[in-house]
Amino acid sequence: MGPRFLALLLGTLSCGAAAAPAPLTPRELAGRKIYFEGASSSGGDISATLGAGVRLPGSAVPCANCHGEDGAGRPEGGLLPPEITWAELTKPYGHVHPSGRKHPAFDDKSVARAISEGFDRGGNRLDAAMPRYSMSWEDMTGLLAYLKRLEDDGAPGMTDSALRLGVVLPLRGRLAEPGRAMRGVLESWLDEVNASGGIHGRKLELAVAGYDSDQETGLASLQHLLAQEPIFALLSGWVPGAEKELAELAEREKLPLIGPLTLFSREGDAPNRHVFHLLAGPQEQARVLVEYAAKELHLDDSPVVILHPHDEGLSETARAARARFQERGAKRVEVLRYERGRFNPAVVADLKRKGTRLVMFLGNDTELAALTARARALGWAPYLLLSGSLSARAAVEAPALFQGRIFVAYPTLPSDEQARAREAFSRWSARTHATQAHRMAQVSAFTAARVMTEGLRRTGRQLSRKKLIDQLEGLYAFETGLVPPLSYGPNRRVGALGSYVVTVDLTARSFRPVTGWMALTEP
Repeated sequence: MGPRFLALLLGTLSCGAAAAPAPLTPRELAGRKIYFEGASSSGGDISATLGAGVRLPGSAVPCANCHGEDGAGRPEGGLLPPEITWAELTKPYGHVHPSGRKHPAFDDKSVARAISEGFDRGGNRLDAAMPRYSMSWEDMTGLLAYLKRLEDDGAPGMTDSALRLGVVLPLRGRLAEPGRAMRGVLESWLDEVNASGGIHGRKLELAVAGYDSDQETGLASLQHLLAQEPIFALLSGWVPGAEKELAELAEREKLPLIGPLTLFSREGDAPNRHVFHLLAGPQEQARVLVEYAAKELHLDDSPVVILHPHDEGLSETARAARARFQERGAKRVEVLRYERGRFNPAVVADLKRKGTRLVMFLGNDTELAALTARARALGWAPYLLLSGSLSARAAVEAPALFQGRIFVAYPTLPSDEQARAREAFSRWSARTHATQAHRMAQVSAFTAARVMTEGLRRTGRQLSRKKLIDQLEGLYAFETGLVPPLSYGPNRRVGALGSYVVTVDLTARSFRPVTGWMALTEP
């Protein structure tokens, strides 16, 4: 086999690889919005007329509802929407439909007429179920431009042989060590999956948006990555302080984000469809603590105080906790706020003077240590309800005065871990040489990888972002092996929605569970 033959062979293989599609232009993006949402990017009016004249806003019947996100138009509910990819519409030999309707190949003008008037290029009326849309010519040209890109827009970052995932992590600065530990777990997972043939014939690739945690939040690095190369979905990741913005980016870009390491899962009435959280954050942990206190600590007329630093997420958590305390019979519930990093221990004397029996504290370790030190000096030990995500270290170091008075909500315990999963985790984390201090960050990355694997396997070879999201929504009691079972749904985006409650043994400086898993119902 000579050099010339090898060169020809390598050239042939290179040509056979699927090239990544170019990013959508502004006009194509405007057309995409019409296709999926029935709405104009310019604010113009789009309406749809059905049957004998029923007029609806375009957002009620966007194209994708019937023709699908890939334009394939699969049968549903007795309807048979046709495929509307540009390659299909412009077949040179035209079309013969199952109904017997025939017409020549479409071009731009005839597609526009079909959309607005309901006639094909042969002058035949389209199926009665097809709406007739009214929109500006600017919007129509945008929609036509997008239809020409529909085939290669369904799954950015995917080729016949590869699937590219993205992750944003701190790889420089004070958070670099846990960031690198998470990256090591994800790369080990990738190597193991690819060594076994990938998933449905596709090898997985990981594009990393690394950033300096001392200089930036990571969002700029992620946006740069997305501008440089197509990414199918985001996996794990960590952007402390910019979690809300990361979730908004995922929603805006219609980009699945699986298992970010974050304090705030923001489970609510209308959860972000594209973001799947793993474990309960402080807000869900606070809900569990309220339920525990109502059952075991006998809420009465004594004052209950919720003390938290000024922070959007924690303010929301405090408001929700106050409402739940009141629902459970607490008569006097007060919310006190302080500036982050400026907790004044003098407030402790005021709480004691008021006869406060129970304090839910949502500050960090340093702030909790200041509170308990001042309380010890005053000889005062109220019940303390704490989030394990915020101040567990200071809880176990509290003064002995608080023996039996501290209760911490934890989203996962060592008892959740299964032997086979521990073995896999040990393999994946071995090459990172991370310390025990970074174990939870690595567990988060490991769990996110397990969820992504399951979602991709369930979705199958015919993959798209929407199909992945649909499959993840169907996960129920899914065992990843290191955390409680995960369940998702159309209105649920926290997999393990609940927590354990533990108390602190201040003699042994350890935690002891006082409840089993306390599951929360969806809000």
